[in-house]
Amino acid sequence: MGRLLLFNCSNDLALASGTREYIAPKSIAAMEDALSALPYWWAEDGDAVLVGSSNEARLCEEFFSPQDKNIFFTSNEEGYNALCKRTAHTFCPAPWGWSRATAERYRHFGVPQELLPSVATLDATRELSSREFAAAYIAELLDEARNEGWAGALAGENMQFIRTLEDYSIKERTIFKSPWSSSGRGIFAADSLDAPSIRQKLSGFIKRQGGFIADRFYDKRIDFALEYYIASDGEIDFLGYSLFTAGINGYYGYNIVAPQEELRAAITADGCSGALLDRLIATHKKLLQKRLKGRYSGPIGVDMLSTIENNIYKIHPCLEINLRMNIGILAINVQQRLQQRAKGTTGLLPSDDRKFSATVDNGRLFIGLKEQLEAQL
Repeated sequence: MGRLLLFNCSNDLALASGTREYIAPKSIAAMEDALSALPYWWAEDGDAVLVGSSNEARLCEEFFSPQDKNIFFTSNEEGYNALCKRTAHTFCPAPWGWSRATAERYRHFGVPQELLPSVATLDATRELSSREFAAAYIAELLDEARNEGWAGALAGENMQFIRTLEDYSIKERTIFKSPWSSSGRGIFAADSLDAPSIRQKLSGFIKRQGGFIADRFYDKRIDFALEYYIASDGEIDFLGYSLFTAGINGYYGYNIVAPQEELRAAITADGCSGALLDRLIATHKKLLQKRLKGRYSGPIGVDMLSTIENNIYKIHPCLEINLRMNIGILAINVQQRLQQRAKGTTGLLPSDDRKFSATVDNGRLFIGLKEQLEAQL
């Protein structure tokens, strides 16, 4: 059975809503539509990609067919049964991320109910995708590191989930995050606003999402992530490293596209020893399996950063956990596929006049508004 892939980058917002009727903002919906063929870059033989229209499916087949003849493109205009009949394949849904709203999109396409996750599974994914889960997870990781004697190499001890403002004192050098958001949305630093404005925003987080994350603001050196995949039986594989840029308030910039040995070399050249990096990989693998086995299966990204505290190099081992596909894993797959393509290929999708684009330039993967990408290239 192949996979029916879907690029639904609005899923973190859908998780925040918690409803199957969630409708993405027009700008996000336009981005999903324009970049709907992105899953081609992590598709395998026998998979299908659900794109925005039948015309888009035709364009993709023409654009990608010289490289892959056994990856299919479809749209809501075709529907699940017609796709299966045309391709002589059956397909299991595999979106960017799962939520009740995502399951509803697949139902609309005609995917049989028995191939969709149960409501209990979807609700568990929502709970585990919250930054509240990440705050509890890092506390366990730091406890284990203390017991094993290597906590001195780690930061993140100030990260906590707050449910009420009554007993919380706002401090400078603090960064706040809503439980569900993505690409820097729902994140702001304490020194960017005055106290009344901060309290107003935090009260909004509490009212809409039940609380917020408070963490120390770090003078970071690099942003990177460890990427994993956990199967339905709980077996977990380390997929590799991702190295990316993000602004002070968390807004995503771009990912580095390079062989894994180069990414590891960049992380260790910054000051993280190979031994510490290997220990982090193994510890995350063990704890993720412990926490997620039987509750979630799919891609996992653990975002981290490096910093200097009191002249000591440290790693913040868990800024957040993305229980979904992410751009870091996309970058790993793009690098592998570009090795098999002609030199100088930079456009990842069929070119047209839409506002959004996905481009690799000089080893940097940019995804977003064309005008912003052009300004950075």
